[in-house]
Amino acid sequence: MPLPGLWRVTWPLFVSLGLSLSLTFTDAFFLSRISDSAAAAAGAINPLLGATLVLFSVMGQAGASVAGRLHGAGRHSELPRTYLAMLGFNFSAGLLVSLALFLLHPYVPGWLGLRGDAAVAAQTYMAVLGGCQVLKAVQIAYGNMLTSRGETRWVMVEAIATNVANIALNLVLLKGLFGLEQSVGLVAGATMLAMAFGMLFTIAVVHLRFRVRFPLGSSFAELRESLQPILKIGLPSATEPVSYQISQVTINLLVISLGASALATRTYVLSFVTISSVLWSIALGIGAQIAISHRVGAGKLDEANEQFHRALLYAIAGNGVIALLLALCHRPLLGMLTQDPHILRLAAPLFALGVLVEMGRAVNIITGGALRSTGDAGYAALISTTLMWCVGVPSAYLFGGYFGLGLTGVWVSMALDECLRGAMSYRRWRTGRWRTTSALAPAARVELAS
Repeated sequence: MPLPGLWRVTWPLFVSLGLSLSLTFTDAFFLSRISDSAAAAAGAINPLLGATLVLFSVMGQAGASVAGRLHGAGRHSELPRTYLAMLGFNFSAGLLVSLALFLLHPYVPGWLGLRGDAAVAAQTYMAVLGGCQVLKAVQIAYGNMLTSRGETRWVMVEAIATNVANIALNLVLLKGLFGLEQSVGLVAGATMLAMAFGMLFTIAVVHLRFRVRFPLGSSFAELRESLQPILKIGLPSATEPVSYQISQVTINLLVISLGASALATRTYVLSFVTISSVLWSIALGIGAQIAISHRVGAGKLDEANEQFHRALLYAIAGNGVIALLLALCHRPLLGMLTQDPHILRLAAPLFALGVLVEMGRAVNIITGGALRSTGDAGYAALISTTLMWCVGVPSAYLFGGYFGLGLTGVWVSMALDECLRGAMSYRRWRTGRWRTTSALAPAARVELAS
C-alpha cells in the first residue's frame, strides 16, 4: 500500500476542520441575531470548551500518529487494539469533563467577570454544550481512526453533514418554525444535536464501511500496553494546547475589563481567524503528522523531513495570504455580524497585526505537530508552555493593560508568543533529535531495526 501523500490527506482535512470550526462561527452568527451580549458570552465560554476539546483532539492525534507508524511498519494486526485504547481514553475523559462542566456552569461565568444578561447567556450555553462534550470526545476518537488510515475524505463528509444539520436547525429557530423561538439555549441545543449526528455517522463509517472490529476480549494489561505509546505522545502534547486555552481564558479576564465592545470585538475577529488561517495551518499540521508518521514507521526519514518542509512552506505562505486578505476585507466581513462603529474601529488594527500573528502561528503548528508525530513531544510541550506563560500572558497585560493599548496590545503579545514558540520548535527539528525518538513499543523498534 503506498504511503499517504501530504496533499491527499490534507485537503479533506482543510474542508472538514473548516466546517468543524465553523460551528463556533455559526453559533456566533445566530447568537448575534439575539444580541451582541449573547455572542460575547459564548466567546467568553468557548476558550474553556475549547480547552477540553483540545485534550480529546490531541489524544486522538497521538493515537493516529501511533497507528500511522504501525501502518508504515506493516503491523496491521495491532491497529484494532490501539483504536480501542484511544476510544476508551477519550470516552472516559469525555464523561468526566461533561459532568464537571455541567456542575460548574452556574459559577464559571461569574468567575470570568460576566454580569447581567451576558452571565445568564453564558450559563445556558455552557450547561448545554459543556454537558455534552462526551459526544465530541467519541467523534474525535473515531475520526482519528479514519485519519490514521489516510481516509480523511470520510472525516470531511462527516463535517459537511454536521454543519448542514446545525445550520438547518438554527434556520428553523430563526424563522420561528414549529412555534420555536430563537434563544441561547436552543442555539446551543441545535449545535449539540448536530454533534450527536456527526458522532453516529463516524461510528457507522468505521465499523460498517471499513469493518473495524475491536478486540473486546482484550485484557486490561493488553489495553494498557497499547495505550502507553499514545500517552507518551498525547500527555506532553496536551499540556501545550490546554495551557493555551487556559491562557486565553486568563487574557479574556483582561479583555472583559476593557468592556463589552472589546469582548465582542475579540469574539468576532477570532471567529474569522479561526475559520481561515488557523484551520489552514491545523489541517496541514495534521496532514503532515500522518504523512510523517507513516514514513517514520517505514524507516524513510529523509522523506519524512521533505514532507515536513513542504508542509511548513505551504502553511506560512497560505497563512500570510489569508491574513492579508482578512486585513483588506475586514469591514464588509464584520458587517455581517455587527454595525457597531466602535467595534469596527477596534477591529481594524487587530486584522493588520494578524498577518504577523498568523505566519508565526503557521511555524508553531506545523513544527510542533511534526515533533509530536515522531515521538519528540516533550520538548515542544515544555518550550511552548513556558513561553506562553512567561511571554504571552504577561505581555498581554503589559501592552494591553499597563501601556493602555487595549486589544491592540493583546494582539502584539500574540505575535510575540506565536513567533517565539515557532522559532524554538523549528530549531529543535533542525537538530535532528526526532530521527532517534520513537513512541512505539520496544518490540516495534527491534522490528524496524531488523
